[in-house]
Amino acid sequence: MSDTINGKFDAAVQRARAALANVDELQADLERLKASRFYRLHAALARPANDAALAAPETFDPAALETLRDLWLRRVAERPLSSEPIVSIVIPAYNHVALTVRCLTSIARSWFETLHVEIIIADDGSKDETALLAEALPGLIVIANRRNEGFISACNRGASIARGKYLCFLNNDASACDGWLDELVTTAESDGSIAIVGSKLLYPNGKLQEAGGIVYRDGSAANYGRGDNPDDPRYNYVRDVDYCSGASLLVRAEVFRSLGAFDTRYAPAYYEDSDLCFAARAAGYRVVYQPRSRVVHDEGATSGTSMTRGVKRYQTVNRLKFVERWRDTLTGQQPPGKTVEGARRIRRGQVVLVVDSYVPLHDHESGSKRLLALLKIMREQGLHVIFLPDNYAAIQPYASELEALGIEVLYHVDGGRSKEAAIDEVLPILDFAWICRPELFEIYYPNLRRNHATKFIYDTIDLHFVREQREETRGALPATGSWRATQARELSAARRADTVLTVTHAERDVLRGFGITSVHVVPNVHEPVRVEGLPFEQRLGVLFIGGYNHRPNVDAARYLCEEIMPRVWETLPDVRVTLLGSNPTESVLALAGDRVEVPGYVPDVTPFFTTRRVFAAPLRYGAGLKGKIGESLAYGLPVVTTEIGAEGFSFEDGRHYLHAEEPAAFAAAIVRLYTDARLWNRVAEAAGEALEPLLPARVAEAVRDVLR
Repeated sequence: MSDTINGKFDAAVQRARAALANVDELQADLERLKASRFYRLHAALARPANDAALAAPETFDPAALETLRDLWLRRVAERPLSSEPIVSIVIPAYNHVALTVRCLTSIARSWFETLHVEIIIADDGSKDETALLAEALPGLIVIANRRNEGFISACNRGASIARGKYLCFLNNDASACDGWLDELVTTAESDGSIAIVGSKLLYPNGKLQEAGGIVYRDGSAANYGRGDNPDDPRYNYVRDVDYCSGASLLVRAEVFRSLGAFDTRYAPAYYEDSDLCFAARAAGYRVVYQPRSRVVHDEGATSGTSMTRGVKRYQTVNRLKFVERWRDTLTGQQPPGKTVEGARRIRRGQVVLVVDSYVPLHDHESGSKRLLALLKIMREQGLHVIFLPDNYAAIQPYASELEALGIEVLYHVDGGRSKEAAIDEVLPILDFAWICRPELFEIYYPNLRRNHATKFIYDTIDLHFVREQREETRGALPATGSWRATQARELSAARRADTVLTVTHAERDVLRGFGITSVHVVPNVHEPVRVEGLPFEQRLGVLFIGGYNHRPNVDAARYLCEEIMPRVWETLPDVRVTLLGSNPTESVLALAGDRVEVPGYVPDVTPFFTTRRVFAAPLRYGAGLKGKIGESLAYGLPVVTTEIGAEGFSFEDGRHYLHAEEPAAFAAAIVRLYTDARLWNRVAEAAGEALEPLLPARVAEAVRDVLR
């Protein structure tokens, strides 16, 4: 009996031992599974979304990772990350995986339409779920330090494996806005001397955090515009700066490596970005702020804000190292507190303030097209250009186009400076004031001459009194002699200015006849349009273009359709007329019919200039150089025009254009050009000769003479 009991007991013990062994083995398997990345990722995604800990902003949110993964997979399917990138995005991270997920989500939402990109997470020894990201996000590169070595070490290690032409360092507590990277790269690609480009940084509440950085004489630094309205024009133009924050910083990879990467003397962090920017400038490169690259930066989210403890304390420690290295360079900086002066310190040349009625509406009117071309020339010549529209309005997209050229535009924003305050701020630095039109010279000259060192340039655009006198002669204005008051105003401006500009030699000679000697000719700017137009046989129709706020253009359009074209239609009944141009008046719109179309303003006129056979400009009065004629020459479209239309051009009748005045002669010239292929081709080929004095390089010489 006892033997039986003992035997059963021994068997039970053996089964228990076997079961315990299985439990131990299962427990070991479970521990191995828990240690795997797959298990950690699955567990994270399976964790309840209503976890009370999610209330903390830095708590890892599995739902956020799942959302990121879904978005990431869609983006990668549309446009995969590249093994031959032009840009390597390097994101240093130490713990705070929730911030890294948020950062990557912002990238996935904006993505890249054209850029070839790789994304590198430089994991600086994180102990949280940061390592999960590599498995969750295909194509993401994660490189990990075994231990926490600091921000500089992580950035340099990420950069060491980067394959891109550019490195883009992006903090993991930053969120990128649409187009942020494209804007940085486009800026760098625009000029080989630009080595570093930084973004406009915003606080999560929408306030401005940084519009480029300022370094003062004592090595202390400031974020320009901190806490201000990010839409203020002071922060919205491309410009050279002392430094840009490493929170979003594009650097040419070859320059980064040639400078020795981020200097480890500043380890673990702070002043490495300022030092790199100073080193790049010392090597002959430019450091540029690009406001259209917008990044939201949760400042202090990873390193805190205390200057006496934690990593942030190195900001004070490293300033001394920075001063020691750059002592000689710092003598050229502004003293602390000179914020505006510090922000404007790096100017590439003399400062010119340009004043006109509004920002150049270059696709609406000839005068604006000329002015935009001149502004571009000024920038190419290294001038710091400030543009003041008299209406103090940022008409878009034209204001932004100027800002993208590095032109500071003064305009109204809610809560911003008044026009008077804006003028007062820039007045002390002005070398030149380039004022367009006599009425604006009257307004701004007395105020701006408070700076006695400023030289004044009066840009006539055209001589208004000449145009008005011609209008009276033609009967378009009452014969009251009102042009004499305009003449007095223009001559008064010309006599007070240091330099006067006209667009033709004829108008220069008119002013010289009044004893005004310092007159320069700065004409319209045109260059050949490099598009293939249709051959003569395939072209149809007659074209006219003009801004119909301008009375001479209204008169020319009506003269063409009411008196000239009926004579043309007697011979060529199927010829259609197209009247292009902005703001067509009721009288112009009334010209529309079976053989006349009035499209009005169109943003791209190329399809018209490359398909029509004749450009007709029957101008009976006006002044200056006619942009419509120059535009036709640029497209190689043969022109029929009057003496007024040809004024200022180096024209030979029958070679560069056909001349006519009266309706019958004008109609005959159109018919001749419309039906004679040999003549048409000869005139089209000669267009380049007539355009020669208006080429950008030629006009640039004239601008250089004016701004000596």
